[in-house]
Amino acid sequence: MSSHKLDHLHLMRLLVAIVQFNSFAKAAEHLSITATKASKDIRHLEQSLQVTLLHRTTRAVSLTDSGEQYYQYALQILQLHQQMLDSILNLKTTLSGELRISAPSLWGKIILTPLILEFKQQHPKVNFIASYSNANVDILRDNIHIAFRSTQLRDEPYIARFISEDNYSLCASSSYLENNPAIHTLEDLDNHQFISLAHPSGTFEKLNFICEQKIVAKHLAGQLAFSNKEDILRAVKQHFGIAVLPSYLVADDINKGELQRVLVKYPLKPAKFYALYTQKRKESALVNQFIDFVIDNTAP
Repeated sequence: MSSHKLDHLHLMRLLVAIVQFNSFAKAAEHLSITATKASKDIRHLEQSLQVTLLHRTTRAVSLTDSGEQYYQYALQILQLHQQMLDSILNLKTTLSGELRISAPSLWGKIILTPLILEFKQQHPKVNFIASYSNANVDILRDNIHIAFRSTQLRDEPYIARFISEDNYSLCASSSYLENNPAIHTLEDLDNHQFISLAHPSGTFEKLNFICEQKIVAKHLAGQLAFSNKEDILRAVKQHFGIAVLPSYLVADDINKGELQRVLVKYPLKPAKFYALYTQKRKESALVNQFIDFVIDNTAP
């Protein structure tokens, strides 16, 4: 046994176990060490204290006067140590405080809100202020604890923890695909109606497909464009054409067979979702536990 001060709790536990079991062998078994090591550790304790703590005979073990005093103090210290551990555990399981969160509108609504409500149910003393917007926020200026964002992490001045891949699906309604030319290649997309996300600069979209481990860019323009993805989904479900939509948004419709993925062998290049926060929040138990909770519940 090392003479390091941190090992003294072990020596206290050992002496208490020997007294309570009235046996070196049983105490050693209880602490998952050998009887030889238990005897050696007690000798080390006695030498460090320069007193005899135990009278040993072949049949019994008894405390000396010094041993009795050490035993009583050891019981108190071990009890206080356990109370400290229980108190820290209680703090972890009864979190409290306020979390100000920012997230993209659709992801926040579909993915994050249910997680906030579930976390709140588990930790009623935690207060949430969640703001959903597709505009980037200034975490410091707006006093945001956590900003969830799909980003390339090029110039982010914040600490970032990876949450999940931000996957997209090229999809269309089953009815649309049945009534239009088959799609086998990227070039076949040119013969179809495309529903795009409206941009100030136009209604086309540059899509990055993964083809044989290479990125292939394709520009698609359509006759319908909307500023939000829920309206694009509505148009897709009404058979107006093909669109790129977040996989989490269309998963249920695909499982039901109402929508189908197009060109599955050419997946779209995914982005990455991160939780961003400042150095100031790095040691916050509340911030870290909520991020852990989101990661655990968004894993594929």
